[in-house]
Order: sequence, then structure tokens, then C-alpha cells
Amino acid sequence: MSLLIEAGYEFWNPIIWLIAFAVLMALVFLFRKRGQAKYKKDTDQTRIFLCGEEVPEAEQRYVRGGNVYWGFFETLKEYYNGVVRPHTGVVNDYVIWFVAVTAISAIVLFIVELAR
Repeated sequence: MSLLIEAGYEFWNPIIWLIAFAVLMALVFLFRKRGQAKYKKDTDQTRIFLCGEEVPEAEQRYVRGGNVYWGFFETLKEYYNGVVRPHTGVVNDYVIWFVAVTAISAIVLFIVELAR
């Protein structure tokens, strides 16, 4: 019994792929093992480098999505205010919307087909 699986021009041989994966992992391990031996955890070596400046606290480093997209949301504020209102987060409401939109689409397609 052959483990060679042919599908058109490609082939899939699990043994070859496992050997290739093992060789690749061995190479990665050897490369990783050659790393810097002077590294010390929980020292200044692990601190964030910010071009010699003092690093701000974590809360100040965090950029909120609202800050990044402020102009986008401000421009489309009227649209978002109208769209956010019907989104309740309740799955039943989303299912009702899905069924309603599907029914309306089916009715429109039925009417278009009758008009032909």
C-alpha cells in the first residue's frame, strides 16, 4: 500500500512532509540555541526602548480605536447614530432581521420573475 496520494499534478506524501517538518524544526532549534547567552530576564534588557525617552505608563501608551478613527466616526456620526440604535446585542433580534430581509428579498425576486 502506497502513501502517495495523487491529485492532478500535485502529490501528498505524509511521510515526506513529516520528515521535512522535523528537519525544519531541528534547524529552527539550532538557530534559536545560538542566541545571545547574556540575556537576563526581568532586567533593563527587557524594558521598552523609546529612543532614550522615558516610556509612559501602559494606560498612556494605549491608543483607543475611537481616537484613531475619530474623523471617520465624526463624519459619519448621523449614519452611526441611526445604525447603532437597532443593534441590541440579542441574538433573537438578529435572527428576526435575517428572516425579514430574506423574506423581503424572496418577495422581490418573485415579483421580478413574474414581471418577465
